[in-house]
Amino acid sequence: MAKQKLTPEEKAQRKADRKAKFKAMNEKNGTRWQAVKYLLCTASAGIIQFVSFTIMTYAFAKLDWGTINFITEMKKTTFVATTVALALSVLWNFTLNRKFTFKSAKNVPVAMTLAFLFYVPFYPFQTWYVHAVSTALGGKEWASLIAEATVMLINGVLEFCWQKFVIYRKSANTAAHKETAPDAAPDAAPEIEHIKDSGVSVEDVTALGDTDTITKG
Repeated sequence: MAKQKLTPEEKAQRKADRKAKFKAMNEKNGTRWQAVKYLLCTASAGIIQFVSFTIMTYAFAKLDWGTINFITEMKKTTFVATTVALALSVLWNFTLNRKFTFKSAKNVPVAMTLAFLFYVPFYPFQTWYVHAVSTALGGKEWASLIAEATVMLINGVLEFCWQKFVIYRKSANTAAHKETAPDAAPDAAPEIEHIKDSGVSVEDVTALGDTDTITKG
């Protein structure tokens, strides 16, 4: 069995075919896998937000700081608890999702600015929502917790769309560690990383084939 080297044209065609298959598999599985990782990271941020909000709500229960007129009139204690809890959650969520979900090398100040822009309209909405719902339910501490929990669900869905399609639309996986599979061509590393991140095994990648030689009988 003699081996014959592929021509440059054949190599280029195989590489193009491999990239097309990579793209198809990545589009099929990438968003789903990102959503799973985002859900896990956001759940941890949600715990931080809910726990900190709960602690401050009960800690401030007997304090009378008066009211503040932000979107709507509310207790200053509610305003402070909502603001601090949200800030802690945003910082935690931004850091985890940038590193583990979207694996982005995007300039941090730019990415953080875009994340901040999401909350320019959402924060006033959240503040109004927590006050409106908790007031409608009687204004007790438990009512504020229900309002906070439901607005966190709304936030999670909308922020995932914002991060995926705005903040990291062109920079997802740019910070991923390059990892090649055994017997895979070196220039296949970026594509392999995309496949690994979309939930497809590296073995499937190498099975696609990008060898420099063909067997001739």
